[in-house]
Amino acid sequence: MTRAPGLGSINCTQCGAGLSVLGGGRVLTQVCGYCGAMLDSQDNYKILTSIGKRDHPSSPVRIGMELTVEGVIFTVIGTIGKVERWSGGVARWVEHQVFSPTHGYAWLTWEDQHFTFSRKVRDFDVGRWWITPAQVEAAETPPWRVYRGENYKYYETSISEIDFLEGEFNWIPAIGETTTAVTLLGHSAMLSLVDGKTEKEVELTTLLPREAVAREMGADLPAGPEPRHPLSPYTPLPEEGFAARVLGWSALVAFVLALLFAAISGPRVLDVQDVALSTTPVSFPFEITNASQIARLRLGTDVTNNWLVIGTRITGPDGGLLVEGERLVEYYTGRDAEGTWIEGYRSATLRFRPEVAGPHQITLALAEGGNGNSLSVQIDEGKVTYFWLIVIGGLFVAAWIFLKARRAIHWKRRFAGSDWSED
Repeated sequence: MTRAPGLGSINCTQCGAGLSVLGGGRVLTQVCGYCGAMLDSQDNYKILTSIGKRDHPSSPVRIGMELTVEGVIFTVIGTIGKVERWSGGVARWVEHQVFSPTHGYAWLTWEDQHFTFSRKVRDFDVGRWWITPAQVEAAETPPWRVYRGENYKYYETSISEIDFLEGEFNWIPAIGETTTAVTLLGHSAMLSLVDGKTEKEVELTTLLPREAVAREMGADLPAGPEPRHPLSPYTPLPEEGFAARVLGWSALVAFVLALLFAAISGPRVLDVQDVALSTTPVSFPFEITNASQIARLRLGTDVTNNWLVIGTRITGPDGGLLVEGERLVEYYTGRDAEGTWIEGYRSATLRFRPEVAGPHQITLALAEGGNGNSLSVQIDEGKVTYFWLIVIGGLFVAAWIFLKARRAIHWKRRFAGSDWSED
């Protein structure tokens, strides 16, 4: 005999305590919270067994409370205390079975001061995509699966058992009953492959806003802020997406302009090739017509596996000293176990700004070192300065990397509690 439709309450057939009937017609058993009697909901609440009086696990949720998830109202109908034990640790949490007349049964879990909502999914291909703990142990990289277009990466394997029961359930649970779950973490949910006493099930778990859930249910939360959860959402900076796009495009524009300016050159005002180093010091005249922009001197040599220092002196139209200094040129090449290598350059550059237009003169001399034989000299005027464009582009890139790194760090921190080990 099944229970009568519309039944709102019963008296425990063992202790006589009044018990609410909230869970719909598919409830199979009800556990009395006063005496621990387990009653058969489908057979006039006949006593099946008794778990005895047990301490209620710590949870702000009580049977009869209601909460709304995605516009659907669920009522808390049962409470299960769960415990997981491993070498050196014990974890406890509370799972509350909830019921909606239109959407059936689901779970509201209270663990580590978080509320999560879990429901069974029916469109996951268990036969093809199931993951066992043995497969996890044998895997060289964390297993992953795709469900409804979202990637889920392995997070943990847990073996838990029931150590408390109260209320209504749509199956017949038992104290000490164990469940093995392989859990994978995605961006917005966790996917758990649950191997229970009678069947394999797949559950999708989402994180609920703790304060809003407690406020709706009238539940009292423990003091202190909510700790981080693997499903805690990423908190972007104001207009972060727009800022990242602007920074990326700005960096690209800055570097393109820098390349363009680097390629732009005014006329070449001096081009002398094959100057014998043995004849230095030597002097060459050249004419500057653009004194408003940078001029560039380029010195080329044929030095090999050696170095040399070239003294440089540039004077202006009035004979006054404009530039004086030395440029180091070094070039080495060879071969080792890793292949051919090259170090250094056979050329050197020097940028200078002319003070006035007119005739100038450059004097070159071999100052030190060298096994080179010849030297080339080129001077271009009207060079555009692009150094600051590179600096600005680099700053844009650094800011863009910072924004992207925040997301990467958030993703990495989500897996901080994973039991995956690379060993």
